[in-house]
Amino acid sequence: VIDHMAASVVTISADLPDGQSVGTGVIISADGEILTNAHVVDGATEIRVRLAGETEPREARLLASDRGNDLALLRMSGDDFDAAVFADPGSVRIGDEVVAIGFALGLDGDPSVTLGIVSALDRTIGTDGAFLDGLIQTDAAISSGNSGGPLVNARGEVVGINTAVARDTATSAATNVGFAIS
Repeated sequence: VIDHMAASVVTISADLPDGQSVGTGVIISADGEILTNAHVVDGATEIRVRLAGETEPREARLLASDRGNDLALLRMSGDDFDAAVFADPGSVRIGDEVVAIGFALGLDGDPSVTLGIVSALDRTIGTDGAFLDGLIQTDAAISSGNSGGPLVNARGEVVGINTAVARDTATSAATNVGFAIS
């Protein structure tokens, strides 16, 4: 699964007015379209992507952003890229094994991979004043930098785009409760 997906997963770095954002993206077309989270690239003055096995980043431009669903579409120049394959949304079941792939903490090198299951379907969470619904809940560890990366089934098909994790608060505790956009 990992070897199959490696060429379709990219590191994203975005220059923001107040610093830099780091995340992950998934190549979805041979002509360089990349899907990621809107919160990774919101307000970016420059966006760069780095493909597996490459040391130099490529420039990318924002084509569309949907903050309400936390999705953004980017494009890098070139063609003949390896595009990810998406699963039929109706095929995702509670208990399915899944792998979260991404550049956790923006670490150099290959993407991090964590294994888990689909814990629940059709979850709704509030983030940054907005509500995301129809989410897949997983216990696969999702860390900062994984945002925008794929949640993949055992067949190497993308079932979701990793977007958020539940965090401990003064009144609740959370362990391995992550969410992906279906």
